[in-house]
Amino acid sequence: MTTNAANGRERRQAIADSGIRVIARDGVRALTHRAVDREAGIPQGSTSYHAKTRLALVELIVDALAARSKADAEELAVTLNARFARERRIGVDELAALIAGLVETLASRRDDMRARYALILELDDAPRVRAKLTADSEVHALTRQVTASALAGAGLPASDGHVEELIALTESLVFYRTAIDETASPRTVLAAYLRGASST
Repeated sequence: MTTNAANGRERRQAIADSGIRVIARDGVRALTHRAVDREAGIPQGSTSYHAKTRLALVELIVDALAARSKADAEELAVTLNARFARERRIGVDELAALIAGLVETLASRRDDMRARYALILELDDAPRVRAKLTADSEVHALTRQVTASALAGAGLPASDGHVEELIALTESLVFYRTAIDETASPRTVLAAYLRGASST
């Protein structure tokens, strides 16, 4: 990669990160090219150079959020695969702990999560971009695969319905940790759900 390309990628990442902070702090409607320039501490017009329209700026931010969520799902998949390589079956409590760790990782990126929720609510007029943050996304497809594998590895029902239920519960716990109570522990809730699933 050339120096110019690397610098451009770094600048776009800085713009995305700054846009996320603007949205998390002030809401989607506060997102402007000028606001991002100020937040990033870069010369006026820099954001416009990399994202010529507001929609392009939003998409740059959405792509950054989606990439981080995808990386989290891939990391969980690696952890699970390593665990299954050592032993075929995983216990319910251990699975609850692994998923709780993912919840805590996501919730610790509070600005990311606040920006994601705000964008999901605001992007009804841009369904293609909004889809990258919802159940129509590549991230969700990967999450479904990882979740199905995790449930099966714990000897739990792994139907489409069970997979979507666990994803919805996990999403709800991330939201709760992000927006309501940063100290709430997701592990006991997840363990209770998984034990209940094992008896169905």
